[in-house]
Amino acid sequence: MKAISNTKSSTKSNFYYSQLRARNKLNQFLPGLIIIGSYTDTSTKQLKKLLKCDCFQAIEIDVEKFYKMHVSKDKRTQFLKLKGLILEKIEITFENSCIPVIYTSRKEKILENNLDQIDFYNSLSFFVAELVADIKYKIGYIISKGGITSNTILNSSFNVDYVYLEGQICSGISLVKVKLINNNYLPVITFPGNLGNDDSLKDVWQVIENK
Repeated sequence: MKAISNTKSSTKSNFYYSQLRARNKLNQFLPGLIIIGSYTDTSTKQLKKLLKCDCFQAIEIDVEKFYKMHVSKDKRTQFLKLKGLILEKIEITFENSCIPVIYTSRKEKILENNLDQIDFYNSLSFFVAELVADIKYKIGYIISKGGITSNTILNSSFNVDYVYLEGQICSGISLVKVKLINNNYLPVITFPGNLGNDDSLKDVWQVIENK
């Protein structure tokens, strides 16, 4: 995937970034989605700090249970059932005017075989990307925490060859725009897993929401 730079100005305001959020047909901003795939201590601390605010709804993907699905004979059927349950939780969260925070359970699953490990985490990343693909027209932006998670979402959730780089919403944290089939642009904030302090994730959310 290629990134086309749109960084004519190096000093874009918080208000500028907040106006990039996708809107509905009534020109109202659509709700955001936060995804945390990174297992770093930094990411976990940022998640805990974020969830202290009532405006977020935690939606956990239990990694141990997901692994059992991954190695089962009917894993596709089980994945579809799990995806349906999570999508239902997301819809309820939107109805309650809250922001869903999808995250993997904080205990990392370590396998003895390296190839099995890679295959499992690819499966988990693609599952998250499928969730995003199913709701991409219902959300106004994505904050994606973790390099592998962000790359998989950008490459698998959207049928595009390139994204537009708007710049860094905060130091080291890029915002790109993805063009959707309906000609809207969806901003995706790519947030490295080991970057920032305990408040950084909430700070980024406040920028995109112009809080």
